[in-house]
Amino acid sequence: MSMEPLHILLVEDNPGDVRLLQEMFSTERPDSFEIVNLPRLGLALNHLAKGGVDIVLLDLGLPDENGLETVRRVRKLAPEVPLVVLTGRDDDATIAEAMLEGAQDYLVKGQIENRALPRALKYAIERFRLLRRAGIANLELERRVQEKDLMLSEIHHRVKNSLQVVSSLLNLEAARISDPAVSEMLMTTQNRVRSMALIHQTLYQSRDFAQVDFHAFLQSFVPTLVQSYSIHPEEISLEFHVCQAHLPIDAAVPCGLIVNELISNALKHAFPNRRRGRILISFAHPAGRPAVLTVEDDGVGLPADFSFEQSETLGVQLVWMLAGQLGGSVRVDRACGGFGHGEGRTCFEVSFPLAAASAFLPERHAGLPVAAAAMPGPAGGAT
Repeated sequence: MSMEPLHILLVEDNPGDVRLLQEMFSTERPDSFEIVNLPRLGLALNHLAKGGVDIVLLDLGLPDENGLETVRRVRKLAPEVPLVVLTGRDDDATIAEAMLEGAQDYLVKGQIENRALPRALKYAIERFRLLRRAGIANLELERRVQEKDLMLSEIHHRVKNSLQVVSSLLNLEAARISDPAVSEMLMTTQNRVRSMALIHQTLYQSRDFAQVDFHAFLQSFVPTLVQSYSIHPEEISLEFHVCQAHLPIDAAVPCGLIVNELISNALKHAFPNRRRGRILISFAHPAGRPAVLTVEDDGVGLPADFSFEQSETLGVQLVWMLAGQLGGSVRVDRACGGFGHGEGRTCFEVSFPLAAASAFLPERHAGLPVAAAAMPGPAGGAT
């Protein structure tokens, strides 16, 4: 603390109390304190307005103002000056209210020890300064967090825009190509790019730039993906059992691409010759267990000699690599339970570890035609 004297504004109208308080200060070095005593709140406020006061010692009972209103008026005029309340009685309720109004401490007249008063004032000043420094630091932290959020929002927005440009270019190229096989390859790539773009759009539109609302992503992405294959709404229905989950972006991107590959796989291979059927996608994260993403269909099924690990098709290889990126595994079965077991059913199940901090809400269930679907669907066959 500085060696300069402490400038104290004593707002007290009782001469006896003033004299007693001054005697208490006399136990300190003469140059340690400089006391100005004013008997009216109006006079004290005028003095405060001029500045130069280190601390206010305020009586709650003054001739021109009484009670907590004295504290409020001092705090309003000089919020940067610490305030200690003087009270004539040990009234817990009044003292508590005074502290809530911004007083740093209180002293009960008749119960103050000689050396306690100077120490109490010094402590009140130091505490007030620490709190102010902490408040300024918190404001600076809040400002930096806001700047970071704005920056992250802008990054996700620009990434989304760039990916949408790539998707549009692929669409233009596909429209110019007459070879159906090449056109389909471009469309498949476009859907992959669209999946990543939508994840960044979901982040951009949310308040949390680190966690993707996977449920909202699926609601936006799956209908668009299905429409790209020109499937009639009465031919294939989508069903989903998906909990509302917020995934970290490093899990959301691979999951989004896996969903794209498996649904595309089902739409292209599981239902030949306008065969009717169903596609199911589910996502769950049981407590203490890995997250499970399942895509299932009741189409024509996989070839008898199909081997997921040995498949050379790009879609299957992507699912395998993306599951590895998640630190998980892929299981292929004739059914995982969604449609029951039986010939023609195909189920891809991707399980991977996921931090418990990700937020999950109860499951929602629905069965919708493809064109009306607001959520995901599974796969069969092999791309």
